Amino acid sequence: MTVKSLLAASMLVPALLSAITIAERGKPAEYKIVIPTDSSASQTYAAEELQKFTEQMTGVKLPIINDDRPLPGKAILLGFTRYTEETVGLTDIKALGEDGFTLKTADKHLCITGSKKRGTLYGVYELLENHGGCRWYSSWHTVIPRVNKWEIPELDDTQLPAFLLREPFWFDMFNGDLAARNKVNGNRMQLTDKHGGHSHRFGGGLGSCHTFEKLCPADKYFDTHPEYFSEINGRRVNGRTQLCLTNPDVLKIVTSNVLDRIRKDPGASFYGVSQNDWHNYCTCPECKALDDAEGSHAGTMIAFVNKVAEAVEEEFPHVIIETLAYQYTRKPPKTIKPRHNVMPCLCTIECDFSYPLARGTYKENRDFVDDIRGWSAISPRLYVWDYTTDFHSYIMPFPNILALQENVKFFQTNSVSYVFEQGAYQGRHGDFAELKAWLLAKWLWNPDLPQEKLLQDFFKGYYGAAAPYVRTYFDALHSFYRNEADKPLRIFDNIAQIHIPDEFFDRAAILWQRAEEAVQDQPDYIYNVRMGAIPVLYAYLSRMTRRGIIKVWVTEDVSSYLTPETSVSLATELLNRFKEAKDIRLSESMERHNIMLTQWNKIAQHPLTRPNPHTHAVVEDTLLHLGKRGTWGDTVTDPLAEDGSAMKLYNTHYEWCTTLPFREVAFDAGEKYRIRMRVRVEKKPNQTGQAFWSGVYDSKNKRSYGGCTKNNPDIGEKYTWYTVAEWIPEKDHYFWIGPGRFDKEKGESAIKAMYIDRLEIERTEIEF
Repeated sequence: MTVKSLLAASMLVPALLSAITIAERGKPAEYKIVIPTDSSASQTYAAEELQKFTEQMTGVKLPIINDDRPLPGKAILLGFTRYTEETVGLTDIKALGEDGFTLKTADKHLCITGSKKRGTLYGVYELLENHGGCRWYSSWHTVIPRVNKWEIPELDDTQLPAFLLREPFWFDMFNGDLAARNKVNGNRMQLTDKHGGHSHRFGGGLGSCHTFEKLCPADKYFDTHPEYFSEINGRRVNGRTQLCLTNPDVLKIVTSNVLDRIRKDPGASFYGVSQNDWHNYCTCPECKALDDAEGSHAGTMIAFVNKVAEAVEEEFPHVIIETLAYQYTRKPPKTIKPRHNVMPCLCTIECDFSYPLARGTYKENRDFVDDIRGWSAISPRLYVWDYTTDFHSYIMPFPNILALQENVKFFQTNSVSYVFEQGAYQGRHGDFAELKAWLLAKWLWNPDLPQEKLLQDFFKGYYGAAAPYVRTYFDALHSFYRNEADKPLRIFDNIAQIHIPDEFFDRAAILWQRAEEAVQDQPDYIYNVRMGAIPVLYAYLSRMTRRGIIKVWVTEDVSSYLTPETSVSLATELLNRFKEAKDIRLSESMERHNIMLTQWNKIAQHPLTRPNPHTHAVVEDTLLHLGKRGTWGDTVTDPLAEDGSAMKLYNTHYEWCTTLPFREVAFDAGEKYRIRMRVRVEKKPNQTGQAFWSGVYDSKNKRSYGGCTKNNPDIGEKYTWYTVAEWIPEKDHYFWIGPGRFDKEKGESAIKAMYIDRLEIERTEIEF
């Protein structure tokens, strides 16, 4: 039965719709909550939630009874009780699915009809929220109004969600109670049986993305079967490789492993078969021919996944195989279509997020729009992985909120059934984190809910008397990005890249200060305001200290580098709020998170007394930056180093992984400097090739200065001083060093490791 026929059936019931009074303060309870005798855990919880919040609103505790007792004169019927049909005429609720519900008043009764899974529970929350004024903005901030009389108007409201899977992937929304109360049913949400559990689980330990390495690992097969993996420039590649998708043995291995994982973890909805999180797709003649014919690397991908899905269907007919339409596979193939049990997942990672995807002029947005429309035309189901925060810095102002609703509507228009909105998932208090999670929850249920009404609701309910100041800041922040393709808002931007002038943050800091003053004596709101201001304080401090935190002093003019009092105050305040916060995370990268905290501490502790002038400085290894710590290298104990500590670089790469930016060096502008380094290597016997390479790079003008490259076996293994460059530094320059270059396909480095003890920077005379 369809929803229309459900409504038609309900119209045949002769009872007239009428407003009812659920409870009145100071009077005995007249209504009883009636649940089926075979209620599910979520239906029982729905009754308890309705009872609890009704009592909080009115002081009246409604009794809960089973439907094996006579129908009370005034009843709230939850789920499909034995009285539901005679009361409102609903005989079949299958069309409501797991999450849909009907709210209907009839005579003196109120029926909240939904499934045993989540529908009944969601119906209760709809009643409490939109007809009782209850709000659940975050796990720590709810608004439950205190009323003398709770009246319900005439109701005949059936709702179905816009999307089957609704996952605002924000840290606080993982809370099971908060998620359920906002009708969110994502996999990461802590939804127990009382919340209705999960219905769209990704199983087999595969997750929803990047599974090739799990299903056919290179470390297991490459040595004996290099033909299983990507061929690039005529050679099979080991390390950051993909699979050769036209190889029949690869298909057998992957299919066997997928089936084995399903057998060990049955009951999930989806099992992922998708590319690793890098490029390096196979270009062997067979793969290239198919991709060329299909006009996309999704050609080999969908052809391969379709065959896996066909085999899976024979044993598990209800299982869906999920794959990625991501980066090089995002463009749909010309003729190959996903099978009915295959679900492509499109990712918006390259896009501009300041403006709605479908109306933006940024090239990547236009391409994504074309791609999703193409997939929508050929796919029985679609999953979208969207991005709603800045991953370089969760606490950086990221004005994307005014684009969110239109994007959700665009997904719905293009037949997307499952939506994953990735936000600051590792901690609270990113830029408007709680607002974004709450809005996305609302729009993933109903994309047509009016934006301005929701914004006013949240600002008033979450910030109280501070709302006017926060809203003024919000509107001003979002005014800087308005459909300008040359100013995209990307998810890995840093604070120096966003197109917001410095003077804006001067005004913004004042607005948040006034907001805090407005709720100074209101504990329900002061915490929200103080946490909400963190992005502005961070941006304000970062813009003030754009030259960087001075780590090395080699200047005779120290006065221009002293940290101003305002910076010290801001850093101290940020540290205080960090300690005050609950589960805050500053960046997706833990290394970046720690760097930010270290910078704040250095500024807060910076001596305002004038240091002595220096024209020579020693830079210990602990002051250097190291990329991918633990993967490319690490700080280790080394008795051969002057201070017993060194930075060890592994032989697995040759990137410029160790750097010293000169924005962190106090030097005399226009003067010449010499930079030297004390390093050693562990050589491989009888190996030739580069041991290390280093230099100074001008990131602004894209040029290099000096350079020092040494080969094995031309050098010894003891620590030795090497001159890297003599030049006139500028703040955009940086020193760099990496292990020597080698053939990455073979992985034959000439050394076992190299060690950096320290650098030496010294001012020299300019020769005329």
